[in-house]
Parts: sequence; C-alpha cells; structure tokens
Amino acid sequence: DCNHDNGGCDHECEEDKYDEWCSCLEGFKISTDDWRKCVDIDECEDNTHHKDCQTCVNTEGSYTCKCRNGYELDPITE
Repeated sequence: DCNHDNGGCDHECEEDKYDEWCSCLEGFKISTDDWRKCVDIDECEDNTHHKDCQTCVNTEGSYTCKCRNGYELDPITE
C-alpha cells in the first residue's frame, strides 16, 4: 500500500487496484537485489550520455564533464 510508508519504496510508489510497484527518480534505477530500492545509474559507463565530455565524472543521480589539462569547459554549453 503506497499510503503506508511509501510502500517501502526509496523514491516513488505507484499502485493500481491490482498491484503496487516502485519507480525511481531520473538518474536512478531499480536495484537488481531489491525492487523497492533505487541505485545510481553510472552514466559514465557508456558513451550515450556523455559523448561530448573529455572526462566524465559520475555523480549521485547524474554526471558532470571535466576537461583534460590545458582545456576548460565552454560556459555556453556547460
């Protein structure tokens, strides 16, 4: 029941008349160990999210780009 302790979900609890399930905020996914827990997605593991970064740094729920020595981030596209 989502009305009681958020259904035990870390982030979002959703329900219909048949079932309840947990979902996660952007940048997180359901844990493979526990369907109620949300774990961080490492956006730096693949090139789909950070293809324009020289160096990708994963953060909790997101990522940030860093530059190699001698370069700086473009303030317009940062």
